[in-house]
This record gives sequence, C-alpha cells and structure tokens, in this order.
Amino acid sequence: GIVALILVIGTVIGVSYAYYTSNSSNILTISGTVSKKIMVRVEAGEHGQVESMDIATKQTDYNSASTFTLKPESGYQYKSISCTETYNSNKNVTNKVSVSISNNILRITPKTVNDVTCTVEFEQVRTLEDIKSEIIQTANQTSLSSTDFAKGCPTSSGDNCSGVYQMADYDNIDNLNSQNGTSYYFRGEAKNNYVQFGRGTTKGGTTQEDLTWRIVRINGDGSIRLVLDSDIGTSKFNSNDNERKYVGYTYDNGTPCTNSSPCKSVDIATNVEDQMGTTDHGGNNSTIKTKLEQWYYDNLRAYDQYITYETYCNDTSYGSGSETSGFLYYGAYQRLQANSSSVKPQLICPDPKTNYGISTPSESSEHTGTGFRTYGGVYKLKIGLLSGDEIVLAGFKPTVTTGVTASNYLYYTGSSYYFWGMSPRASNAIYAYVFGVHLYSRHLDSNGVIGAYGVRPVINLSTSRLKATGEGTKDEPFVISQ
Repeated sequence: GIVALILVIGTVIGVSYAYYTSNSSNILTISGTVSKKIMVRVEAGEHGQVESMDIATKQTDYNSASTFTLKPESGYQYKSISCTETYNSNKNVTNKVSVSISNNILRITPKTVNDVTCTVEFEQVRTLEDIKSEIIQTANQTSLSSTDFAKGCPTSSGDNCSGVYQMADYDNIDNLNSQNGTSYYFRGEAKNNYVQFGRGTTKGGTTQEDLTWRIVRINGDGSIRLVLDSDIGTSKFNSNDNERKYVGYTYDNGTPCTNSSPCKSVDIATNVEDQMGTTDHGGNNSTIKTKLEQWYYDNLRAYDQYITYETYCNDTSYGSGSETSGFLYYGAYQRLQANSSSVKPQLICPDPKTNYGISTPSESSEHTGTGFRTYGGVYKLKIGLLSGDEIVLAGFKPTVTTGVTASNYLYYTGSSYYFWGMSPRASNAIYAYVFGVHLYSRHLDSNGVIGAYGVRPVINLSTSRLKATGEGTKDEPFVISQ
C-alpha cells in the first residue's frame, strides 16, 4: 500500500495559537507507521511553497520520516488538518491520523493501511491595528442628534439601529483635560465583535477557560475596550449603604478623583495581594473593586503588558435633588433618566462636583472646600466596569417602557438577573443606589449597593503589539495573540 500525503495550504480564517511564519525553521515532518513503503508527496497551494523541492516525492521505510520545509506567505499561520482516503474522498479518516504540533514543527503519523490525502489549512493573521481600522471604516456617520437613545437598540418592534457609531472621547490617557478624541462604539446586536483573549475563571468557578469578550468600543486614544461576555460571579457593590459615599468606587479619598488628577490604582500584576487596589489618592476600595482586582491578579496578570490603563467613570457629579437632605441624584441619572425625551449619554466623565462651591456642615467629610466630593469621580485603571452611559450607548433602554428590547450584544445568561455598572444613580442618608442592567427587560436599572449581583469585568487592549485571527463572529471570534 502507498500512503500519499497531499498537503495543501489554503486561506481559511479561524482560531489557533500555533504559528507558522516565513522562516526556514518551520518544518513539516511526515512519519509513516505502515509496514510497507510509504510514498510521501507534498504540494503547496497558492499561499505557500515547498522549499525542499529535491525531496518533494520520496519513499520512506516503516517508522522513518521525510522532512519538508514549507514557507507560507507572510501573514499566514497553521490552522488545522483534515484527512480523507485518497481514493474515497467521502471517507474522513482524520481520527486515524495522529497530529502533534510543537516548536513550529508539524508531525503527521497515518494509522491506516489505506492511501490518505491530508489537507493542512492555514489562516490569515492581522494586526489589531488592521482590525481597528476595519471597525472604524464601518462607523455610521449619522448625527447623534438624530439618535433616540430612549428607545433601545434594536427594539422588539423591528427598529434595528445596530452598527458602529461615534462620539467624542478622551484622546490622551495621560492628559484627561485633552478631550479631542473620537470613540467608535458598538450598538445593538453587534454580531461581529466577539474576541477571545486570555484564560480565566467565570461565574464564580475555579477552572480556567478561554475567555470570550465583546468589543464595546475603540477608545478615543486608540485602545480597544472589552467587556466579558459572561460574569465572574456575584458581588455587592459595597458592604454598607447608610451614607452617600458608598456609591463610590472608592470613598474617603485623600484628594478628589478629577480629570486633572484621576485616581490610579497601583499595578495589580506586580504588587503583592495585600497592596492591590490602593490608589495614589488614598481612600477605601469598594467591595466590587476589590473583587475585580483580585480576579485580575488571579487570571490576567500574565497578560498585563497588553492591557492598558484607561478611564473609568464613577460619576458623582451633581445632577439634581438635595445635597443636605432627601435624595441626591447624580450626573448619570440626569443625563439618562431624568427626561425621557432627552436622553444624552456621554463618554467624557464629569469631575465629582457638588452643587455648591463649598462643603456643607452636615456633609463635610464627603466634600472638600473647593466643592469636590471625596468619593467616586474619574479613574485611571487596568480593570473596571461599564458606565451607565456606555450601557445606554450599547442599546439598552435607559428606563422601563412597554415591550422588551430585542437581543442586544450585552445580553447574556449569567449568575444573576442583573449585572453591575459603575455609575451611581442616587443616595440619601440611608440608601445608596448604583446603575446596572436588568437582563430580563434589557434596561438600565439601579439597585442598592448591598445587593449581590453579576460582575462583568471591563479591560482595554493596546493595539500596537497584538495580532488576531478570525472574523469577530461567535463561531470565529477574533483570537488575540502576540
């Protein structure tokens, strides 16, 4: 019997971490395991060539090997192999062929006495910069003034506004007073924003798995913001709710978290665990901030060099209500829920301003003499949560209305019927409420900070050193690699 191995390099977009690059160290080794002579034949398709043409066909003895050097075109890598019987192409014998890949060497060992034809497929590799450019090219040029953010996207009545849109954003993480950037955000169903990056635990489990994220937007500074397409379990936002400050992502800050001086956490990946989460402005961490940063330390620190610092907004600016008694409503409430006919989300985070220029005697511990709150505000972090504004921009309704918004990319089946956002809604002397998403009715909702609900991490990737395969769909996500 003769086993003929015809190896064809094709163009297939898919998933793989194994690399073939255009250097001579990429060796294809075919090892025979049948007792008779094996005829080994190698053919390269349109995206590669056989460099060792003098041994393109060769007979080898039992358990010996023939080695061929394949040179794929630049930008392609190994994806998969499939095998059929040479004279019966309908009979798949891939399970009878042993394949191992290590150090860029592919070894194929047929375990059948019938002739076999194997096809080795390669896939294209793009940089994240290329993918970012493609996303930006699809951005809708429709004026934001004509967008009805109150309706949700898409709606159960069939109004499908899904797509990529743009909005003003920060353009320099090191100077948040510079706000001339443009963010490109996904809205609605967004069926092509799936990303596979890193490994970690989800839904409170202990087994690490490949992590699937969704692209929220291209940030104004060019990084890519991702939200986990699941959760990491549940958590309270804070363990107490009997003071206004417990809506804060941090509280009792030594100095306010402002655009001129955002609160920045210490490097999670390189600091010992008991120092994680402390900020350069002092203050106390919220319960949920501690959970997120512990998860980062346990799961993502190996990828830390690719995850950038980015702005996160725990907006404690004044919206309406009383600073001294009754309910105080914060900025996100005023933009997103106070007026259903004028819903105006934004990506620029306001400073944590009070309504007055000086602190009031009853709340002196929560204000500074210049009128800034000492809880919440503007943060510069490696991991955080979606703001209420980002949730509405993604297409979730800002309030409960008749009908349920149709399937939106932020919808998922998680550990809870609700997941936390980062924007405070309101507080008084005995209650503190923070926005999040009610999953059943797909709308922006708020809950008391002592409730335990789903936690969905948000991170941001640098595009300068990373590559990806795939198309961004659920079945073929963008698979991120170095």
